[in-house]
Amino acid sequence: MWSVQNPLELWVKDDLVLPGRRPVPLLMHTTPPDTDPELEFWNLLREKLQGVVKVHWFKELKDAGDLVVIPNDIKDYILGRNQWEVVRKFNQQVLASGRTSISFMGGLEYKPQPREIVFAVSSYRCNVEQSVAKPNWLYDIGHKISQLQKPSMPTVGFVGHTRYPGKVNSVLRHFPIPDNAVGWMAGSLSVNRNMNMSMRRVIAARVRRKVIEEVRRAKNLKTSIIERTGDYFILPKEEKERQRNEYLQNIQTNAYTLVMRGDVNGCFQLWEVMSAGRIPIIIDTNQQFPDLGDLKWEDFSVIVPYSQVHQIGERVQKFHDSLSDEGFRQACQKSRAAFEYLLPHNFVLPTLRQELLRRQAPS
Repeated sequence: MWSVQNPLELWVKDDLVLPGRRPVPLLMHTTPPDTDPELEFWNLLREKLQGVVKVHWFKELKDAGDLVVIPNDIKDYILGRNQWEVVRKFNQQVLASGRTSISFMGGLEYKPQPREIVFAVSSYRCNVEQSVAKPNWLYDIGHKISQLQKPSMPTVGFVGHTRYPGKVNSVLRHFPIPDNAVGWMAGSLSVNRNMNMSMRRVIAARVRRKVIEEVRRAKNLKTSIIERTGDYFILPKEEKERQRNEYLQNIQTNAYTLVMRGDVNGCFQLWEVMSAGRIPIIIDTNQQFPDLGDLKWEDFSVIVPYSQVHQIGERVQKFHDSLSDEGFRQACQKSRAAFEYLLPHNFVLPTLRQELLRRQAPS
């Protein structure tokens, strides 16, 4: 275990830091504390990193040590003009020098090279997956959501996109794609690595529309579905606040919340639902989930493979009927406990340590 006496030493090229962007979790202690109540969980990571992680800044690779960290999410560089090519070439130089590169992908798929450790929120259960699955932390909304007693009938909520803007989506919306083909594309690592954002959104829309259709068809479920179009993050402030409050109220009033893939094979809503102590209904598109230690995903979530989404009513009902009032309360507690287990200050360093030890072990 790393300690103050033996800290983990990381090297960062200072001119790769993107101003105004949150750094990767391993570097959070190099930035000022968060004051937003929904973001204060990052401060716990800052406290943990102090003393056990030592960051060295450098300009020339010859001055770096063994572990080189890319300071921002790779997605941030790809979305920036000409930035990704600079980072890509630098990363190749790091690996060619025999050093280990550590990066966080954001919401994209990537094929790690030897001596490269990649943390990804879009991950897949397959033999060729080499990224380390991590949560897609966004907000902790637990302080905004109160406890809920088990309802007599399963109540299922969802607020999110089911249609996306863009010419490709407008045109392909009218073309049929078989459900099995949608499921294959949604859950294939190789397909998603080579799929542009327009096509990814076509698949996301098909997945979400199919799921919503089956949920509404299930007569045993009481549903509260709010479908969105457009990009939430570019809305005017007043509309953004209105939609956010509507989203929080939807989680508050429902025992279960649908979570399913969007642009990437993952969904940040999963972690918010868990932070709220609610039960997620996870539409499984072959996603690799982080390990929970002694907890099990099945203890607090309903996992429905996309290929079996037509059974969603029966699966939710079976889970609901298996819980007493006290069992429902405990399932909600386990959902929150799993969120806390995977918080950055509990997850990042131990996971990196395990990955480094695994790679150093003789084969």
